Amino acid sequence: MMQRVASLLAVLLLAAWPLQAAWAVYRVVGPDGQITFTDVPPPSGGRALQQLAPSAPTPAEASLAPALRAAMQRDPVVVYTMAHCPACRDGVALLRRRGVPYRELTVDDAGAARHFEQLSHGVRRLPLLVVGARQLEPGFNASVWGGALDAAGYPPTSQLPPHWDFAPPMPLPALAASDAAAAPPARAGSVPVLPPPNPHAPPGFQF
Repeated sequence: MMQRVASLLAVLLLAAWPLQAAWAVYRVVGPDGQITFTDVPPPSGGRALQQLAPSAPTPAEASLAPALRAAMQRDPVVVYTMAHCPACRDGVALLRRRGVPYRELTVDDAGAARHFEQLSHGVRRLPLLVVGARQLEPGFNASVWGGALDAAGYPPTSQLPPHWDFAPPMPLPALAASDAAAAPPARAGSVPVLPPPNPHAPPGFQF
């Protein structure tokens, strides 16, 4: 009888093992503007501005090398870009050369720009790389980006399968009117004075 119970428990544990990756990290802004990171869905008093990790790995992700898969689950990579941005292209090229699976969100209109400014605390320069809970300084810097990926445990050279399909860029949605009204006011001096805008960028943005 005890052997049968032990066998049943082993089967249940094996069946539950793939669910260990079904977690998410939320970036939450409270009513007072305080930002916290948590794996618990935010209560009504806070708003999840960005879900930083997928809820579960895809079959392709589940087949990756353990070190790479662990880094993806612990510190997922998100890069914010815009069209006609050479620095953005350079940043994405670095991620691809290194074999870092990433999520690319594009900021190509005024609505997306307002949403991006709220997510990034007033940043108005691209590209912007987020590794897990760490938001890097805006702009592309190969050594800084590489150091952040090293610290997060991403392998120094690509371990992706030869025909790995990187996720296509997705537009960052415009900020909803309700979220815009609930957003805390920007702190004085938090938005830098910028040079004349690039004609291809949303108003006030640079790269």
